Amino acid sequence: MNPKDVYKFCPICGNKLVPQEKDLLICSKCGFRFYINPLVCNAVIIENEKGEILLVKRKYEPKKDYWDWPGGFIDPGEGLEESVKREIKEELAIDVQMGKIVGVYKGTYEFQKILNPSLGIAVSARIIGGEIKPADDITEYKYFKPEEIFKMELAFEFIKKGIKDYLSSK
Repeated sequence: MNPKDVYKFCPICGNKLVPQEKDLLICSKCGFRFYINPLVCNAVIIENEKGEILLVKRKYEPKKDYWDWPGGFIDPGEGLEESVKREIKEELAIDVQMGKIVGVYKGTYEFQKILNPSLGIAVSARIIGGEIKPADDITEYKYFKPEEIFKMELAFEFIKKGIKDYLSSK
């Protein structure tokens, strides 16, 4: 479902939101402007000494049981590096040092039947402490050779593009 078809009422006065241009709804009474902006997330590429890339298996929908990069949404008021460290600590119980930004990828994140636009910022990182233990919203982890990943069905389309960008930037 498109967000414009879901958000019907003004969060300020409760009146009807009227669709305008592509990603804008305006309240018919108070003029409140509701923009449909992308959900921003981080995606973390961790490579081991064998040149394999870490993927995690998703515990919940969307894309439950699919392989994905570790990472997640950037919280309000949080910077990219801060979000990377927090998400990796939550999901894998390890500490990482963020490397460089590999790429920024647009996509769609379906949640509760709403097709939200998304923007994923892929970064490289290296483990600096702890021992990997799946937690939070993942069930397992595994390192894969890049050529294996390109043959897999993954949670999100941009993962393969991000890995190509990562490998070409090394």
